[in-house]
Amino acid sequence: MRATDDVGVVLNAEFEIEPDGDHLALVMRSAGGKVNGSPHGRNHQYNLALELLLRRLRERGAALENGVVDSAQVKHLPEAERTIVASRVVLAATPDIGALRKELGRAQGKIGQSGDGNATKQIRLRLRVPGYAADDADRLAADLAKPANRGKAPDALALLRSLIGDPIETVTGNTNTIVEVEHKRVKVTTERSPQGQWVDVLDVEAGLEKLYAQGSVLVNVDELGHRSAFVGAVLATIPGTVVTLRPAVVTLHDPEFPVRIRKFAVLDGTAQVTTRKEQRELRRLLLGGRTSAPCDLCGHDYPEEFLVAAHIKRRSLCTDDERNDLTNVAMLACRLGCDSLFESGHVTVDDTGRVLARFEDGFGGRLRDHLSELHGRRCGAHRTGSRQYFTWHRDNVYRG
Repeated sequence: MRATDDVGVVLNAEFEIEPDGDHLALVMRSAGGKVNGSPHGRNHQYNLALELLLRRLRERGAALENGVVDSAQVKHLPEAERTIVASRVVLAATPDIGALRKELGRAQGKIGQSGDGNATKQIRLRLRVPGYAADDADRLAADLAKPANRGKAPDALALLRSLIGDPIETVTGNTNTIVEVEHKRVKVTTERSPQGQWVDVLDVEAGLEKLYAQGSVLVNVDELGHRSAFVGAVLATIPGTVVTLRPAVVTLHDPEFPVRIRKFAVLDGTAQVTTRKEQRELRRLLLGGRTSAPCDLCGHDYPEEFLVAAHIKRRSLCTDDERNDLTNVAMLACRLGCDSLFESGHVTVDDTGRVLARFEDGFGGRLRDHLSELHGRRCGAHRTGSRQYFTWHRDNVYRG
């Protein structure tokens, strides 16, 4: 197989990815010798291709476990005598991939009886790559052969607002919870700081840009700033990311990266469930004895089973007094779109009680029609008592 570089040029250098015990192995075919009808020798872009492949492996959070010269001339020698990578190399912690490639070349030149200095021999580099098992050799080869397609980094504010109230775990297992998002900073609570501490949104933006540019980032202060644990936890919530430890690395795979789904031998189990004691009374109060009612956002009448008692301020972040403010803290929202749009921040309610809708690129068809219908209409739940909750939603959840 041959790799295509980042500008679309297919490099003249053959490589393979093979299963190798519990590992995968990158095998670079040797360069040299004339090729009929070509001004170039066999695999004459060996060094360019090896450096490109190492860089793409770094983007995937890979580590080199060991490496040997694998040519026919030296295969009879014990591996100890043809080793070019003696100890584990974490590529994400290797800032200069070019220097690593040259180091591999110098080591090759010393292998064999002649010690001829040849730095383009056939080599075998044994790998650990997050998300790829020993039977994924063909998939990894195909992924390495093409330029990465990671797309554009998500908007930091929108991502942070989508995580409000949801516990997110750092790579060390500590729990962080976002409780408030302002334009330039986000308030985060931890077990050590239950009152919360502020983190600059710029730190998260920088981490996102680095992840999408490099494909992987080390979760440490040098890479992600002094709140690296929190930033790393946020990055790890992005679909397609894989977290590995020792050292801690967050790796972003291409959008088509197949997620491995855990299979359970036993599907049934028992668990303690936390119940919302006020929820039934809240729903009863909002329906007021009716078997059908209008959605407070779109105004359409629905049977009660198609309506939810939706908290305007996220319940997980309400105080007990706010949760008990049953006449103001929630509204009726239909399951046919309004509840999801409000929860995800695509719609909110302004200080005059009018619905605001955000029209994002790519929104078309029925979704755009529904947002257009909502935009500017009066919210049935907006009143003096509920205004503070809508203000919270507008400041912390709305994407506008």
